[in-house]
Amino acid sequence: MSVPEGAYSVQYDVWAEAEDLAISTRIEISFNSPTSQLPHEDAAAQAAAEAYIAGISAAYPGVPVHANRMYKCYNRGDAWPTPTTEDKPSA
Repeated sequence: MSVPEGAYSVQYDVWAEAEDLAISTRIEISFNSPTSQLPHEDAAAQAAAEAYIAGISAAYPGVPVHANRMYKCYNRGDAWPTPTTEDKPSA
């Protein structure tokens, strides 16, 4: 998956559940490089998440480990509310 335009971080939710086990962790890594370097930072973030998943799998063989990846992005051009458009009592 390529890094979406405007991405400023990637977040991995990792969890494993079994009869006597419940592990849930969130790994979030911010991107700090120029756009041309984002694929390298993204690959490093994915490698870190995969290493964590491998560690859980090794510690608890037979327990399925799940992960979800989400990019946090800026949406350019979206207008922010101004004091004149925020909730105000009607006259």
